[in-house]
Amino acid sequence: MALTETDYQQQLRQLLPPGPAFDLALQPDWAQIVAALAPELARVNGNGEALMLEMNPATATVLLPYWEGYLGLPDLCTVPGSQTLEERRQAVIDKLTATGAPQLSYYRRLGSQLDIAVEIEEFRPARVGLTGVGDFLYGAGWPWSWIASAPIEAHGSEAAATLDCRLQRDAPEYTDVVLGFGKDVVEGIALKVDQLFNAIHYVAPTAVNGIEDL
Repeated sequence: MALTETDYQQQLRQLLPPGPAFDLALQPDWAQIVAALAPELARVNGNGEALMLEMNPATATVLLPYWEGYLGLPDLCTVPGSQTLEERRQAVIDKLTATGAPQLSYYRRLGSQLDIAVEIEEFRPARVGLTGVGDFLYGAGWPWSWIASAPIEAHGSEAAATLDCRLQRDAPEYTDVVLGFGKDVVEGIALKVDQLFNAIHYVAPTAVNGIEDL
């Protein structure tokens, strides 16, 4: 706990030699010196306490720009002035704690940092024995392409634009990455269409044939 101005005034009085020459009630000049020194000592002590907070990027304020400068933040994917103080601190922590080479978990983490759930979809060329009926037939170039699928709700948002920028920046140079939206919606529609197709072509004829047999 930082010492207050009153604390320093008391300490300074105790450090003065005994006797009437240093009696603050009798010597107004010494009283003014003590009164002038105490606030400055309290300020320096308070700054020392605050420095402990500045050493941690999670609580830094005055030294936060120095943390950002050391880490190259804000990056090219961030609009200057668009982040709150807490978002700036979190960006510093994310950069400091980032580990490992860019892998699927790394790109998912980029999304989670922006509150976007991302699923990574990779592709492979068609191969006899590996490709089943109904699978898409991808060409030889598809292994170097991948899709980061985000919820449709994220489309058009600032967070999605930032994520797309960071994916393009951090993706391996020999790959092509696309940020897609609404895969879950498309899959849900496709499932319903498939169910409808099955009902029309299989369930309904069977039911009709059963009625005819009555």
